[in-house]
Amino acid sequence: MSEVATDQPAERSRRDSVILNARIETPDGMVECRVRNLSQTGACIDNVGNLRAGDRVLVTMGMVHHVEASVRWANGGRAGLHFEGVEIDIAAARRPRGTVSAAPRNVAGWLDNMYSPYRRGGD
Repeated sequence: MSEVATDQPAERSRRDSVILNARIETPDGMVECRVRNLSQTGACIDNVGNLRAGDRVLVTMGMVHHVEASVRWANGGRAGLHFEGVEIDIAAARRPRGTVSAAPRNVAGWLDNMYSPYRRGGD
């Protein structure tokens, strides 16, 4: 009995429709563009930098910095990127660049009240 081969495409990562800003760095320079959809392994972007299939770029979006990607396709003013050897954190990519979590607050000892407006001086 022979097995029938099926050409089933590999399962794709779930894609989220987004409107994010990204910085794309190429050997020729850097451009800001809009991300249209995003998955852990790739993105669809507006192709403002005249990218071509096979180009290699660095992508920065949100708190995700300098991820290597290859351009898989480019047409109709858009381009598809595949992140090389890494799955990105989509929640981190959605955070605005430069935003960091608040530092943990001290809850013990005199440091807790150091900047309190109700603290009396000289104590």
